Amino acid sequence: MGARHSNTATTTAALLALAACGAPGPVEPDPIVGGPCAYETSIVEATAVAVDADGVRFETAGGELFAAASELPALPAVGETMTLQVERITQGTCTPEIITLVE
Repeated sequence: MGARHSNTATTTAALLALAACGAPGPVEPDPIVGGPCAYETSIVEATAVAVDADGVRFETAGGELFAAASELPALPAVGETMTLQVERITQGTCTPEIITLVE
């Protein structure tokens, strides 16, 4: 009877170890990235206050705005005023802000 008790104890210990280590919890879904996205669009006059290789910091009537160098066809000089279209995300998880030069 001693061997039978030992097998039961060993089996119970093994099952407890598997339950503690190998039992996965609930699977969380991956966060949804992308659309559908909606934007609020405005046209602003923006004056360049700082320019470097990364982009331009503008001053607008609504505050400061940063445009990456890749968003503009050419970097303006400090003090230059440009008309920009600014699209700010209102729904979804797409690009939060899109800046385009209005010519």
